[in-house]
Amino acid sequence: MSNTASKLFDMGILDRLGLGRSKHDLLTSAQSLGVTSPYSPRIDIPAAIITDLFSDDAAAKLPLSREIAISVPAVSKARNLLVSTIAKFPLRALDTKGLIQNQPPFLYRTNSAVTPYERMAWTVDDMVFYGVSLWLAKRGAKDSSGRGAILDAEWCPRHLWSIVGGQVIVDGEPMPEDAVILFNSPFEGLLQVGQRTVTGAVDQEAAWVGRAKNPVPLIDLHRIDDQLTDEEVTEFVAAWAKARTSENGAIGSTPPSIEIKTYGEVKADLMTEGRNAIRTDVGSFLNVRASMLDGTSGIDSLTYTTKDGEKNSFYEFDLPFWTDPIEARLSMDDIVTSGQRVRFDKYEAYNLPTPTGPIQED
Repeated sequence: MSNTASKLFDMGILDRLGLGRSKHDLLTSAQSLGVTSPYSPRIDIPAAIITDLFSDDAAAKLPLSREIAISVPAVSKARNLLVSTIAKFPLRALDTKGLIQNQPPFLYRTNSAVTPYERMAWTVDDMVFYGVSLWLAKRGAKDSSGRGAILDAEWCPRHLWSIVGGQVIVDGEPMPEDAVILFNSPFEGLLQVGQRTVTGAVDQEAAWVGRAKNPVPLIDLHRIDDQLTDEEVTEFVAAWAKARTSENGAIGSTPPSIEIKTYGEVKADLMTEGRNAIRTDVGSFLNVRASMLDGTSGIDSLTYTTKDGEKNSFYEFDLPFWTDPIEARLSMDDIVTSGQRVRFDKYEAYNLPTPTGPIQED
């Protein structure tokens, strides 16, 4: 950490942004964090190029990209579940009497082609993968508090901004403090803390795909006649491996000088237990129970659970981990008037169905 950053911590400037020392170091690091926006050009290095440029050990130590993480089915499932659940909740401003009559317009609309749903969806996406997200605020005329009311708020793609010397830099330009809204989750981001698990999931997927192409774990093309040259052996093995992955790869022919020996056993599960464990691990990182990710919860067989019970537990214990930081940030005095707070309207999620039984007299 630089001397300037240390002084800013001592002065409390970075604390006002809600940044600890570890998260500040992460945000100001020079590593490429990838692109999260579907509307921006990709700058991630393709995995094939990384394989060519680096050895396996060196490539494993490179920062994990969102492109690789989102390709893991368990990560996509958890991310999509959180995004689709949270983004559909409308934002509401309240005071001590309940809903305020004149709602801040930026809570329910935008001045761009990006809908409030998309804005919140990519905000949650940022928090899942990076632990932070940023909105750009457009304010009206200043009032007695020295700030203008927020007229519009726009999500800023993660690769466009950073924090340098305690100031938010967007596309190379320093931003005023009242022009940005920084969401800081209590989580460093999956790309930072889950690299080993995600990398293992990628290897696990590659392993079962390879097993599906070649169900027999190990094939030894045993040489009976040792007159073949090394080049001939290499060429024959490559041809045999290519033929095994074809549509009719179960049938083959070998010359008299080669005998086929197989080792291991064929299992139909295709590493089901390991792939299910990946779902549990990813869910543990993202605070989502395994049952919501179509995985096995691993609880005792005598414990009785229902789908409704799991759903209620998800809304009560899992979801607030992600919604509370957003609500808390939008409830601060630089966003809404002092004495007001912002909450997600989850009424529909908890609303019971209307009884449809016959009407009876008392």
